[in-house]
Amino acid sequence: MLVVLSALVLTGCGSVESGDKIMTEEGPIVKEKTDLSFKTIDVLGAPGRVRSWIEKNRSDEAKKVFRVNGKTYAVIMLGQKPTGGFDVEIEQIQLVKIVQPESKAGEGTIHVSYQTIEPEEGSFNIQALTYPMAIAELEGEWNQPFQFRTRVEPEKRKADD
Repeated sequence: MLVVLSALVLTGCGSVESGDKIMTEEGPIVKEKTDLSFKTIDVLGAPGRVRSWIEKNRSDEAKKVFRVNGKTYAVIMLGQKPTGGFDVEIEQIQLVKIVQPESKAGEGTIHVSYQTIEPEEGSFNIQALTYPMAIAELEGEWNQPFQFRTRVEPEKRKADD
């Protein structure tokens, strides 16, 4: 394995990923991750432009970023669901920047990690259309690109007997 890795580095065949490290011709890529402080707000706490967009698009699955009045809003909508029991929770927001090698360094990317919750099979849920969503409010207008990452889990609450 070491021989193959050395051969790829010496021949300049792009980048090779080894675990969490990526090796390039210039050496390993080193990333810096910084947790960003945010608070989750409801639709009524969002600026008018954000509320208006949500109202027009609430039936659709969507991930959108707004920059309004010195703040940044990350919106995750699951779209229309046939029952209750669906939810989305924003778990973490991080600024991820490459710091080495310098030739690849930049402003970074903002990663929004969230979890979707689905009702357990056989659970009792309200029988009405729902529109689950989460809105994160960050101080400052972040101009970096945003990436959204998710995992799906069954609802953690126990089904009623």
